[in-house]
Amino acid sequence: MSEFRIYAALAAFPLIWIFVFDWWHAGWAAKHHTLVLPPEIARKREESNRPLVLAKYALLLLVMRDLVGNRLWQIVPVSVHSQPWVVLLASGIVCGIVIVSLQTFLSSLSVGSLFSKGNEYFLRGSVSVWLIIFLIGGLVEEFWRAICIRGLVRNGHGPFSANLLTAFAFSVAHQSGLPSRIAPGLGVAATEVVIALVFGALFIWSGNIIPPILASVIYYIFIFFSVRRSGLNTSRPSGSAPT
Repeated sequence: MSEFRIYAALAAFPLIWIFVFDWWHAGWAAKHHTLVLPPEIARKREESNRPLVLAKYALLLLVMRDLVGNRLWQIVPVSVHSQPWVVLLASGIVCGIVIVSLQTFLSSLSVGSLFSKGNEYFLRGSVSVWLIIFLIGGLVEEFWRAICIRGLVRNGHGPFSANLLTAFAFSVAHQSGLPSRIAPGLGVAATEVVIALVFGALFIWSGNIIPPILASVIYYIFIFFSVRRSGLNTSRPSGSAPT
């Protein structure tokens, strides 16, 4: 894989999230000079945006397939090499828990959190649909990360610099889009870089894509339910019982 193609693959994730979004609702907001959509339009935006997230992941895979070629599915290892399956699975679970703890700690310092808690887009909708998004998203994102790290290393980068470049692209992608997955800000972006470095280090250490996928899914699902619980507690009137 040439150096140009690997840099194109590196840029594909953030570029897709920057330019692929529901232009129709963005056009309405621009026309009316407000980011606050009426309830009916906001509901339609939610209904269209959730499938759009899955479409973005599908597009990212197609772009990677075009850049890498027929060997796309052979580049990223999924079989046991130096580590037995029990070690791979255990490392993914432990890493997921560690990253959740790290995110919780950084959030307690007001550095930022994965999702924008003020964005109701992440607080409503079918939980089952979101779980599908996180399962597919964890797989595609870690597949992208593994290809980028391996491609950069094969083109002369050291493992750390390859991991760092991929982490920066990962952070930019998560801050892109309308709405973005995370709240804007340097502190939040730095948090995403740190978390991405841990995912990348797990892949480099294990030489296998399974542990970072497992860690990613655990992380996203835990944070998602934390945000949901926080949003429901914020919106619930004082003294009311949970629903």
